[in-house]
Amino acid sequence: MSLAQRARYALLGLAFILLISIAVPGATRAEPTVHTGWSKEPTEAERKLLQQSLSVTELNKEIERIAAKESTAAGERRQTEDALRKQAAAFDQKREQAGRVLRAYYMGERDMLLQALLSARDEHSIWLLFDYYQFLFKTDQEILETYSEQLKNLNRLRDTLARTERELSQVKEQLIRQRDRVNALQRELDSNLANSSDPEAMSRLIQEFTSYWQNIGMYEVRRHFRALADAMQKLPEFVKKSGNLQIDGTKYTITIQEEELNQFLREQDPIFEEFSFRFQEGSVSAEGESAGLNVFVQGHYTLESEPENMMLFHVDRLMFNGLELPDTTRSQLEEEFDLGFYPQRLVSFIEATDVSVEDNQITVHLSMKW
Repeated sequence: MSLAQRARYALLGLAFILLISIAVPGATRAEPTVHTGWSKEPTEAERKLLQQSLSVTELNKEIERIAAKESTAAGERRQTEDALRKQAAAFDQKREQAGRVLRAYYMGERDMLLQALLSARDEHSIWLLFDYYQFLFKTDQEILETYSEQLKNLNRLRDTLARTERELSQVKEQLIRQRDRVNALQRELDSNLANSSDPEAMSRLIQEFTSYWQNIGMYEVRRHFRALADAMQKLPEFVKKSGNLQIDGTKYTITIQEEELNQFLREQDPIFEEFSFRFQEGSVSAEGESAGLNVFVQGHYTLESEPENMMLFHVDRLMFNGLELPDTTRSQLEEEFDLGFYPQRLVSFIEATDVSVEDNQITVHLSMKW
């Protein structure tokens, strides 16, 4: 079958999938396989071009996201600079007032007033001088306190500006790196496309697959991550009720079998009926397939102490129809969807000390927090 015919089949397949409103990916396998929506599997050369095209698409999205962050950081910097100028002007005025107060004490002016108060001979003069002295002392105190508070505010604004400057610099560096990366990948893609047997047909095929990913694929991936994040919020309650928590003095152990987790997820959302998790030595993977759409995720857990004790899930691999998505897409999904497990939501006074993944089960060791 020629590339032109394959492109036409891909377009027909995409239209059919759109009409039946793509079902959720399902069916577990140890390794992801390639399904791209057309009647024949692509050749290795075609697959490489599709992989590069998908990476370019996702990296361009990351560039847009970083550019938006740069714009936001630049706006925050301008606002902070304006606030800093206003605060500095107000601070200069209070500093002058505070200077006069301190000079008055240093030169003994307030001592003279106190001496006059102590030297007064009649009750009326005593109370008059006392009220004046009290008023003056209170005013001096307010001036000095206001000066101190404005100094703190000024320093806070300076710290904020310095932090914003650092963030803006980091964002600009990220933007430059990603632009260099996507430009290099785009040049390689253009070169490989020009050297293909039918560049025009392959270009159409790439456009159709890119549209398929942007309109359907990313939506389905995000839908699964969202459902999984919602289910993970309920996992502590499941552990508590299922008897998976074992207690030995001050030590606690949670053991969850692979099938237990899959059953729990399917009870939370029908989306997981066709999507299964596997525990293998050191890693957790999940895969689902339906109607020519396949998603494969693989990752691992690490223990974190900030902002609270938790098991944080890191996405090491993310594949859509057998094509690997870049690290930027994985990082974005990690940032957007919380797939972590929080032991203190199970029992408030314990914390995780170790997590291990073996074939068919995951084990979490915990201890009392002192």
